[in-house]
Amino acid sequence: MAKAKSKKITIDEMLVPVEEQPFAVPENWCWVKLSSVISTSKEKMDDFSNLSLKYVGLEHIEKDRGINGYGTTDGVKSLKNVFHAGQILYGKLRPYLNKHDVAFFDGVCSTDILVFDAKEIVDPRLVNMFFDMDSFISYAVSNSKGINLPRVSEGAILDAVFPLPPISEQQRIVEQVENLFSKLDEAKEKAALSLESFDKRKEAILYKAFRGDLTEKYRNQKKPLPAKEYLNKLVDEGKTISKKDFNFWNNSDLPAGWVQSKIGNLLYFAGRIGWKGLKAEEYTEEGPLFLSVYNLNDGDEVTFNRVYHITKERYEESPEIMVQVGDVLLTKDGAGIGKLGYVKELPQEATINSSLLLIRPGEVADSKYVFYLLSGPELQEIVRERITGSATPHLFQRDIKEFLIPIPPMEEQKEIVSILDDILSKEYQANDAAKMLIEQVDFMKKAILVKAFRGELGSNDPSEESSIELLRQIIES
Repeated sequence: MAKAKSKKITIDEMLVPVEEQPFAVPENWCWVKLSSVISTSKEKMDDFSNLSLKYVGLEHIEKDRGINGYGTTDGVKSLKNVFHAGQILYGKLRPYLNKHDVAFFDGVCSTDILVFDAKEIVDPRLVNMFFDMDSFISYAVSNSKGINLPRVSEGAILDAVFPLPPISEQQRIVEQVENLFSKLDEAKEKAALSLESFDKRKEAILYKAFRGDLTEKYRNQKKPLPAKEYLNKLVDEGKTISKKDFNFWNNSDLPAGWVQSKIGNLLYFAGRIGWKGLKAEEYTEEGPLFLSVYNLNDGDEVTFNRVYHITKERYEESPEIMVQVGDVLLTKDGAGIGKLGYVKELPQEATINSSLLLIRPGEVADSKYVFYLLSGPELQEIVRERITGSATPHLFQRDIKEFLIPIPPMEEQKEIVSILDDILSKEYQANDAAKMLIEQVDFMKKAILVKAFRGELGSNDPSEESSIELLRQIIES
């Protein structure tokens, strides 16, 4: 019996009806099903005993960057999909629907990766870009099936609608988008490098500040009262607040007029000793503030936009940790270890939870100076040691109290703070700008793709032959 001839598809069957078209495109474009421009490759391989091929798994395809490496088939025994340079690889598992690329070498890939052939009427790079469209990703997600690891089928992919430009316009779109993306990626990379070097720049600035390098000109011109005289005056007036012996000494490595001491000898320290039975269900809607690491997450100053409250009775149980304006708070436990904040203002009575340590400079030092000092590389190195040396990192009060600190004259402390405020505010602004740029790059890329697939990049030539003629080539071939 003779084999029945397959039905020849028509132009009308390839085109998407107007009412099903997601948006308008230029007149010489047309909406088609993806099956009109790509097809699934069925080539498989399961015997690698006599050869070693490049192997691509989902782990080798990076979001937004495509194929970023490969493995080998050494030791591989299971069935794999074969692909060739120029074919499109697409991860079909729902968590990886944004992992895809045009292959630039031959090899085999995981069966969780679909392999598509681009027909002669479409540039495979354009289809690969289309896979990054939010509208297509939403379509693929909604058409994923399964419970534990939902997958989108090749049939669902091929059934998606696609705006087909004329072939010359396709190439112009690809070149323009790649050029724009390349510039955005370059800007993003520079921003990322800036972010990576931010901490080192900050540490270098703080290191100079506490060696006296930033205020050398100020000292020579203003001749401030030496710290030793100022601190002895506090002793004479009974204004010292340290619980230990108030003592300090000269250090020849420090600028003239500066002294050195253990921080615990000069400043007041206190932390909540246990919880005294305090439980989370005792938190109240109002009353004294109960500060935690969450209040140290937004800049240098302690903030109060995310805060618990406790009763007045609970607050008065621990007078030693009643917070005052000018206090510096340091996180000594948990994931936020080492975070700092200084109390510039206090909207109402406040205390701290057991993860914080209260440091009170009093009249010995400017509170912002102490904040910057503790933010510097020396103390933060101790923090890093605690983080890497323990499963549950913890800063003990003795770690801090034994910490040697330089004490400049009070006027010079304020000058250091003024200089640091100015320099670091610019660094913070640059850092915030870098973060914003990195966040915006993805949005800008999505906006570019929307314009590209709407024919709004300014590259379309309305006099070029309609893409419908490309479809006719398929029918006639």
